[in-house]
Amino acid sequence: MAAVILSPHLDDAVLSCWHLLTQPGEVLVINVFAGIPASSDGPAWWDRFTGATDSAKRVHERLEEDRRALALAGRTAVSLGFLDEQYRQREQPLTPLTKRIERHVAPGARIYAPAAFANHTDHVLVRAAAVELRAAGFAVSFYGALARTGIPPQRMTTAVHELDAGALALKLAAVHAYRSQLDGLVEFAGRQLTDPETLGYEVVWTTPSPAREGGSAASRP
Repeated sequence: MAAVILSPHLDDAVLSCWHLLTQPGEVLVINVFAGIPASSDGPAWWDRFTGATDSAKRVHERLEEDRRALALAGRTAVSLGFLDEQYRQREQPLTPLTKRIERHVAPGARIYAPAAFANHTDHVLVRAAAVELRAAGFAVSFYGALARTGIPPQRMTTAVHELDAGALALKLAAVHAYRSQLDGLVEFAGRQLTDPETLGYEVVWTTPSPAREGGSAASRP
C-alpha cells in the first residue's frame, strides 16, 4: 500500500516519519502549509524567532532545505500553497484544504497525518482534513504525540518504531539540512537533537479500516 504523509510544515515528515520515508515502496510527502507569504513590514513571529529578516525569503529557503532533507531518503514532496498560521490574517477553512489534499492521494493509499501535538493550529487542521478523508473511505493513521483525533483512542492500534543507530544517524543528517530551524527545534524539544530520546522513537496510531465501520462514503446509501 502506498503511503501519503501529510506534513503540516516543511520538516514535520522528516521529524516524525523517518521510518516511513525510508521504507520500501511508494511514499509521497504533501507539505500542506508551504505557501509564500506576501511581502510585509517584517518577518512573522516564528521566522523572527529563528533569525529571519524576510518571511518570503525564509519560505524559499525552507523549501530548499526540505528538498535536500527528503533527498537523503530518496523522496520528494508536493508543496501546497496554503499559508502557515503565522502568515494568515484570517482562519483557514477546512474544506479547500481537504479537497486539495485529496487530489494528490491515489485510491488505496494510506494517509499518515499528525495527531496534533500541542494542538498547533496547522497540525489540527491537517488532522481534521485526514479525519474527513477517512470518512470518505481512505485508510488513515496518525503520527506523533496522540491528541484528540475524533476517533476513540482505544479503537486504534499503536506502533512504536525505535530507529537503529544507522537510521537515526541518517535522520539526524536530514534534520540538520533544516539549518534555518535547528535552534528553534532544540528550543522546542528542550534537549539536544542528538539525544536518542529526542528523535529516536516514532509512534503511529492506526485507525480501524473504514470498511469495517460500514464502508466508505461512496458505498453508503
